[in-house]
Amino acid sequence: MSSSSTAPSASEPARLERLIARVCLCFYALGAFARVLPFFEGGSRFLQRYPTEDGYLMLTIARNLAIGNGFSTASGEIPTNGTQPLTTLIWSCFFALSGGEKELGVALVLLFQLALSGAMAWICYRSFAHLLEGRPQGRSIAQLVAALSFASPVALPHSMNCLETGAYGCIALLVAGIAIDTRSSLSWRRSILFGVLLGLAFLVRNDAIFLIAGACLVQGFAPRADPRETLPLRLTRTTVTGLVSIAVASPWLVFNYANFGHIVPVSGRAESLTGSFAGNLAEMPIIWVEYLIAIVPIPIGVQHTAWMPYVAALIVLGGLALLLRIWPQLRGPERRLLALLGVFSGGLAAFYGLFFGAGWFLPRYFFPLAPWLMLPMCVLIVRALARCGAGWAAPATAASLVLLVGGVTARNHLAHGDHAHFEVVRWVQANVPEQAWVGAVQTGTVGFFHDRTMNLDGKVNPGAYEALIQRRLHEYVVASPIEFLADWYPAMRDWMKSPVIASAFEVAHFDPEANVGALRRRSER
Repeated sequence: MSSSSTAPSASEPARLERLIARVCLCFYALGAFARVLPFFEGGSRFLQRYPTEDGYLMLTIARNLAIGNGFSTASGEIPTNGTQPLTTLIWSCFFALSGGEKELGVALVLLFQLALSGAMAWICYRSFAHLLEGRPQGRSIAQLVAALSFASPVALPHSMNCLETGAYGCIALLVAGIAIDTRSSLSWRRSILFGVLLGLAFLVRNDAIFLIAGACLVQGFAPRADPRETLPLRLTRTTVTGLVSIAVASPWLVFNYANFGHIVPVSGRAESLTGSFAGNLAEMPIIWVEYLIAIVPIPIGVQHTAWMPYVAALIVLGGLALLLRIWPQLRGPERRLLALLGVFSGGLAAFYGLFFGAGWFLPRYFFPLAPWLMLPMCVLIVRALARCGAGWAAPATAASLVLLVGGVTARNHLAHGDHAHFEVVRWVQANVPEQAWVGAVQTGTVGFFHDRTMNLDGKVNPGAYEALIQRRLHEYVVASPIEFLADWYPAMRDWMKSPVIASAFEVAHFDPEANVGALRRRSER
């Protein structure tokens, strides 16, 4: 009687593991299907679904690299450092494979990002499985975090944006996993190789300096399993790690300073012009809460309400208070991870919240934190399914979860029609000769499809950046070889209000419904 009464109870963990595994399999199928579907919808859909405006900027520079024009835009005529170098170099390999053919190059980049998303999920699982080893349902939670990070409607678009975002997510997980592992010997070889990885993280995205700082602090000060690895030894070898990371990153810094007079890329300096001090503070908690929820995005209308920043801030503060409360119960790896993430996320929050503009980019800037922010939701889901018992409630709850994620993914796909900049691209292709210069503030997409395009927000054009600093952008445009200005309708309408622009340009095409505005240089009489 005893054995028969305990048999069902003993099978509960196995039943839960199988259920979680099925949910994860569905998530992987949803995530993969959403990523490849645009290839089967015909036309230029795959060019419009995931590549972003800034993604096309990076693709333009990568293609120029592949065809021998170096880091540049406008067919090599405007040198630039307004990009993240390592991912740009990788993208250039795909354009080299395509022989410089634009559409094939983009397709190869998108397929690589699909593979990279899978790699990130695998690294995520391995990292969380190690972190949660010995915890109740630890393996199932790790599986769910990995699968949800792959399929989350909140995170998925950022992993396919043709920027460095997906690679950054991968390398952040790798760095954190290695930094908190104190069981392995901190040998000279390990210290050097870890420094190489940290240097590569910086080349993936330069705000990884905060990740590097957190990793070095944890590696240097966290006690290790081998008592012979004393604090002085750890600090010495961590110093070597830091120096190696600087050596790996230094070619890019030298290139920037030698060619552009500043170690910070022009893109970062230009984007800092778009905001005011602490201008992004109200938006940051909303982004974190959205990643915390993970399953459904917060509607834009809700995000823009007056009360949402306060609610989100309270949720974030509540989460921090909970972490402080459970701190005594946390094990060594968990404490080390929180210390690393505290430095990493704190650095990102201070930089992007206080000193940076371009608040609309915050979701992708905080993407590397997404797997860790999703952990509480995954713990709640697994614990809820465990409480459902052996009846129909657990499978029904799991099915509802899959349907919810699938439904939101489908809605996002159907709601994403034409790329926001493709109407401008179509007008330029139909009305502007290939050799004519086009200028615009937003030149990522237009500049990819029309080679002779001059960027005017300064992100990839040092000349425009200097003009912005001097408040002489319109004079810069008039003195340039630009023959057409083409961008969204409101921007071009406002530009025509400038006497400087109106004296040199006339309206070529205004279409408010299609959101296209174009100006043509006046012919000399």
